[in-house]
Amino acid sequence: MAWKYGYRKVLLQLDSTTAINILTSQDQTEHRYHNLVLQFQRLLQLNWEVRISHIYREGNKVADFLANKGHSASIGFHVFESSDPGLNFWILYDVLGISQSRLI
Repeated sequence: MAWKYGYRKVLLQLDSTTAINILTSQDQTEHRYHNLVLQFQRLLQLNWEVRISHIYREGNKVADFLANKGHSASIGFHVFESSDPGLNFWILYDVLGISQSRLI
């Protein structure tokens, strides 16, 4: 979607180091998400700059909200035509730079 709208420098933040390792690995082992990973890797080969970094879920509440919403969705690409009412709060939260402590 970022490519489609002309963005050529993208920061992709993920709260899962496992997902980062799978997406950036050269390992071609078949697994449940193999085709999705291949599609992602093909996108990375386009003429653009995509930086992938780890962020704790507390540091990006919008991403955390969408990830939780995705748990109940089918596997695939989903575009939301309008913002979920719950998402608007987290957008403001992230824009204002509000953070919370991570309990370990």
